[in-house]
Amino acid sequence: MAANQRSRALMSVSTLDSFDDLPDLKPLPQSHAPLACEDPSKAVPFDMSILTISHRKDVNTIKALIVGGGIAGLSLAIMMDMAGMEYEILERCTGDEPEFGAALTLGPPVLRLLEQMGLLEQVEQASSPVTGITVVDSEGRKMGRLESFTKERYGYPFTSMTRPALHKILLDRVPKGNLHRGKTVVETLQNPNGVTCKCSDGSTYYGDIIVGADGAQSLTRERLYAQLIEQGKLPEADMEPSVYEHVSAIGVSDKLDEKHYPSLSDKESEFRVVYTKEKEKSCSFWYLPVPGNRVAWGLNAQLPTPKYKFQCQSPSATASTAALTRPQVSSVSSSSSSSSLSQQKIYDDWMTSAPDLEDEFRYVLDARCAVGTGTVRDFLSHTPREKIARVDLVERLYKTWYHGRIVLLGDACHPHLVVGGQGSIQCLLDAVCLVNLLYDMEYNSPHEITKAFKKYHTKRSVIAKTSIDDTSAMDKVFHSQGLLASMMRKLLFNSTWSFSIANDKFNNNRPQLSFLPFVEDRATSKANKQKVSERLTRNLQAYPPL
Repeated sequence: MAANQRSRALMSVSTLDSFDDLPDLKPLPQSHAPLACEDPSKAVPFDMSILTISHRKDVNTIKALIVGGGIAGLSLAIMMDMAGMEYEILERCTGDEPEFGAALTLGPPVLRLLEQMGLLEQVEQASSPVTGITVVDSEGRKMGRLESFTKERYGYPFTSMTRPALHKILLDRVPKGNLHRGKTVVETLQNPNGVTCKCSDGSTYYGDIIVGADGAQSLTRERLYAQLIEQGKLPEADMEPSVYEHVSAIGVSDKLDEKHYPSLSDKESEFRVVYTKEKEKSCSFWYLPVPGNRVAWGLNAQLPTPKYKFQCQSPSATASTAALTRPQVSSVSSSSSSSSLSQQKIYDDWMTSAPDLEDEFRYVLDARCAVGTGTVRDFLSHTPREKIARVDLVERLYKTWYHGRIVLLGDACHPHLVVGGQGSIQCLLDAVCLVNLLYDMEYNSPHEITKAFKKYHTKRSVIAKTSIDDTSAMDKVFHSQGLLASMMRKLLFNSTWSFSIANDKFNNNRPQLSFLPFVEDRATSKANKQKVSERLTRNLQAYPPL
């Protein structure tokens, strides 16, 4: 009886998820036929009359091709591994490149999740609690301070660590066989049967879905959008040019002498910002002591002239021409229509060492450092030049996060400015939401995958927008010109309110993996309620305890 019911269920899913339900997913050529198979050499060549979608039709197991092995890709992989899902990580870096990246901040929304994943102890050993933010002027005079929240309020302190430290913690949890380095994905294909990624070295990988976790300059997104533009399905909002209005340089110093930098001996860290304002522009220099007697730091300013990068027009367009090619739309954004489009080089790769910093940051380089002796310029001399990254930044919320079997995650769909570490926090929240939804699918069919992706976008896009708005507002406080901006700075820098009251809505969102035992809520400000996995509930109903 049970077998017959199972058979009828599979037949109904096959009928529901036929190729006709997804007419925009073009079939792959014969050479790409054996998709989503354990052994592609044994696969039956793809036939349009065969509407099965996977060799594992009777279960919801998913095999993901994760493009990008950064914080987003690695955290997603670990969560999928805990859910019993298959994955392959395709990372363009070989592992021999210099380590770039400064500090990132982690708060209650992700620390509870990291505890559930068994990573909190390692994170705590590599990080320091942050007591607050102090803002000083170019002479080292205190302009204001914002208190951090207490550990008791949300169960976890506001903590910071270097990006390479978190990356290593995540990397150590991923089986070496699942991470493939030196893999630049040059082609992504999908059909009702599965997906495939072709790499520049000639290798090909097969799976059920592709997850683009390859950052703000995501090539996965560019290829997906190029296909949608060709089909006339990409919203005009996503064809608008990306506007680069900010520049940032980041690094982590070598080990410093406590005699010259006494704050390094503190058990807790104070986030300090040096703010300078000149007639032409304003700049800021932030720094944060991190374990190992080192200091993570960053320089931020607005670009003198915005730079624009356009999306590809077709799959044949390359990333190099995308920056200079205008899409076929009736108009561009209002911000770009009032100024000439810049053809300046866009520095958008964090893995490229910084050019000269003098032009963008000269106003702050001679300011008093405040973390120790000398100026900001003197302090930067303690960081090897080849380990300083300088990038042009874009903040944007894309409307299209998925199509068919391809989905975007983290900065690939909502790039942030380098303010408050929101990029890392939001990509972890993306990952837990996506994995929970994939785990709850009843079947790994195109229809179920689309439903999961749609729910993922609905749940996460609103929160991502709020996060982008908050980081944008903070950036404007530091770098905007005019009377209003001056009043906002005065209000913020002299405020005595705590982060706690203002951030209950944000910090009470502490999601966990729904298929694992939940970590006890030890906070006075309780976390939002979360349901146990629907799949576990279904299994309990189907097989009640004796």
